[in-house]
Amino acid sequence: MKRPELRRQLQALARRHPGLHPYTLALQFQAQSGRILSGQQVKQLLAESDACRDKHAKL
Repeated sequence: MKRPELRRQLQALARRHPGLHPYTLALQFQAQSGRILSGQQVKQLLAESDACRDKHAKL
């Protein structure tokens, strides 16, 4: 799975479950996709997506 697709899936999961800890999101993602991510990886991917969104909002 490519990084942009991974970010989109994590963003969708985070929107469905607002306020969940990144580790819990990682477990939810693993249950849905079978792909193992750490809480740190989830946190990093979501931070990247927030940075991209903020960059586009400024344009």
